[in-house]
Amino acid sequence: MTLNVDKKNALKAWREADNKGKQMLENLYGKEIFANQNVMDRIKTFEDAMEETGRKGVPDFSDLPKDMRRHFIALYKMEVITEALNEGWKADWDNSDENKYYPYFIMSPSSFAFCGSLFGNACALAGSGSRLCYKTRELAEYSAKQFIDIWKDIQIG
Repeated sequence: MTLNVDKKNALKAWREADNKGKQMLENLYGKEIFANQNVMDRIKTFEDAMEETGRKGVPDFSDLPKDMRRHFIALYKMEVITEALNEGWKADWDNSDENKYYPYFIMSPSSFAFCGSLFGNACALAGSGSRLCYKTRELAEYSAKQFIDIWKDIQIG
């Protein structure tokens, strides 16, 4: 009997496994299958993030006023992307020693640009939504640059 396993399912199982589970999967399929598991190599589009998280499409925001829809669609997309990039990490808002990174943008009449990444401790700053923070500065910067058009729709929708 042959058992066929989809590579995406095997990679997902490896990412979610403890050390013993990872070792077992590597023994079954070979270590090379699980090499280069950098999340920034996997998540390049919103569709990649949906696949990673198991979330389905964008909700229907047709009950909102038309001028608000773009903002909420972008906000939903960025929450899914953030969830995927954080690989299960959730900010501990009771831990003021834990840095929570978020991208900061410069807006002007002529442009919308990524400026840098900041972190917030126990304080909340304008523009730093709790679902849109990252576990590392690198992820915040990647998100800002890779998905700048979605971020722009959140900010100026």
